[in-house]
Amino acid sequence: MTPEFNQNTVFIKRCEEYDRRQMEQIIAEGMVRFGFHPQGKVLVKPNVVFAYQTDRFGNMAYTPPAVVGASLIALSKLSGVKRIDVGENCAVGFPTRLCYQSAGYYDEIKLARNQAGCPVGIFCMDEELRDSVFIGGKVHDNLRVARKMARADAKVYLPKLKCHCVSKMTGAVKLNIGICSDDERSIRHDFMLNEKIVDLLSVGYPDFIIMDAIDVGMGNEAFPTSRKLGLMIMGTNPLAVDIVGSRLLGLDARDVPYLKAAMDRGYTPIGIDGIVLDGDLKTIAEIDEQAKRLMPYDDEFYRWQDVEKELKRMNSPMRFYWGPYRHSQTDKCLTGCVMGLKMFLGAMEKFAGVPAFATAKPVSFVIGRYAEPIDAKGQEVFLLGSCAKADVRNAKKITHLDKCFTTAGDMNLSIGHKLGIPAVTRDPKFLKDLISALFKASARKIVSLRYFQDIGHFLTKGLIRRI
Repeated sequence: MTPEFNQNTVFIKRCEEYDRRQMEQIIAEGMVRFGFHPQGKVLVKPNVVFAYQTDRFGNMAYTPPAVVGASLIALSKLSGVKRIDVGENCAVGFPTRLCYQSAGYYDEIKLARNQAGCPVGIFCMDEELRDSVFIGGKVHDNLRVARKMARADAKVYLPKLKCHCVSKMTGAVKLNIGICSDDERSIRHDFMLNEKIVDLLSVGYPDFIIMDAIDVGMGNEAFPTSRKLGLMIMGTNPLAVDIVGSRLLGLDARDVPYLKAAMDRGYTPIGIDGIVLDGDLKTIAEIDEQAKRLMPYDDEFYRWQDVEKELKRMNSPMRFYWGPYRHSQTDKCLTGCVMGLKMFLGAMEKFAGVPAFATAKPVSFVIGRYAEPIDAKGQEVFLLGSCAKADVRNAKKITHLDKCFTTAGDMNLSIGHKLGIPAVTRDPKFLKDLISALFKASARKIVSLRYFQDIGHFLTKGLIRRI
């Protein structure tokens, strides 16, 4: 790190297009400015929440492959780097390898290998062997993370700046959710989610961050729309990078719940005033001026952050009831099943279109303990989550998805076909692609011994605990 830099420095460069050569030069400049000289094996973690049929679902839910490729080439030219591995785990219940394929990652890796100065690989964190790492946090005592991550000599994160339907934004800190495999990812993905995210910094604190803010995602993080911002943001402190990202999205850092939780636990900086800005934007005033490119902060900006509002927008007869997650309090769980519902319905809109919601069945969704009686008027009612409870009257049928948390995948499989809306889970092409990816993922887990490792962990830890 050069003398004028400290750990709270954020380096910002203008970049209007996803030009690999230009991005490679910017990334190389950033690494020089921070004095980043990794040695040995490097893990590169992009953000791949979801990718499939990008012409329909969009291409803004993942770090663009060109950013990944440019980062790999720039890193491979550093003399101390011996190997680079790209790893990620996408949304719960969806095979990472299918997202990689849909996003164009496998093709990008082939291009990068032809130019890289060291071996470059790509793996799915949900398919490989794991090492147990001590956390000592509020949610996790230990966490099992991919062995290639646990044993890497350096970690480089490639977050994409996006809005988020419950966390306000997603950036470098929240990127750690993807280091958890599905079994541990679902643990306390509820009202304790923000504390969980902070816990993960213990094992997932990146050594270098390259944030894509060229095109920024608006609305739901899995199906966002795009607005041009024209920036690449780099740093070595994930909080500092995310605080700058939050400011660009028009948010105060403490408006972002996971950032507030991190600050309350002692992580720094505690605001943008504690950050050294460098590069093409060197003042807060310049940050605010650049942020105007994302305005207005309109309905598209907050798309699928309010379920009732979106159902009204589409003139849908479906109803949503939301109560607190336990008795004797008024707090609602903001980060569990309601997030799953937002992603589930957001995906349905992308697949079926707005008109389909207007002619949907007048079903009801209930999350939490709803205090008032609900007249189902002869229609189906879906109780989502273990804490869901309500005085439901005149229901044709009540289906309770008793799981904490209930994911978008759970809803797709259990109730997606009951809404009177064309569902992706009944699309022959999707089913073919999904089954093929699941088969290949299972085969890889057998070859990598992941299944056997998980069985052994259950026998020595889980089973003994249950007995």
